[in-house]
Amino acid sequence: MIIYCEECGYKNTIDEERLKKQGLQIPCEQCGDLLHFYGVKAEALQQKAGQKRTRESQDSLIVQYGAVVIEVNEKKRRVTIGRQKTNDIQVLNNRVSRSHAWIEYRDDTYYLVDQSSNGTYLLIEGNKGIALRRKEIVLTAKGVIGPGYKVEIASPEGIHFRFEKKR
Repeated sequence: MIIYCEECGYKNTIDEERLKKQGLQIPCEQCGDLLHFYGVKAEALQQKAGQKRTRESQDSLIVQYGAVVIEVNEKKRRVTIGRQKTNDIQVLNNRVSRSHAWIEYRDDTYYLVDQSSNGTYLLIEGNKGIALRRKEIVLTAKGVIGPGYKVEIASPEGIHFRFEKKR
């Protein structure tokens, strides 16, 4: 399947197996912007992804930055990230906005939402990094967030997250 990126126009070749694994959360190979899928096939994939998320809704998302560890679930639905002291995760870096981004649990799904000037870098284990700018993305697997800067999987300056089964 060929999908052209709406942001940069790059011609992305996506195979059906990758769609089955990642759903519709696939970044452009050129610029990292999320690709947009339209039509009957996209609707069918969205429905399958919705069914899959319902089964996974028994998980909690553990977010860790240094010594700060926060569990996101039905009880605590939102974790804020930014430079201000009022954020749940305060990141003291001049590339980080005062209110940079948040992680939110809604509709049995975990989202990373960027609202910053410099964007947010997301690296899901086993995938290429994605640059978000004033967009949201579904978190589906273990990874690392770089608010305003690139990170690697083992980066100590990254915000690490992972899914954990409820007991």
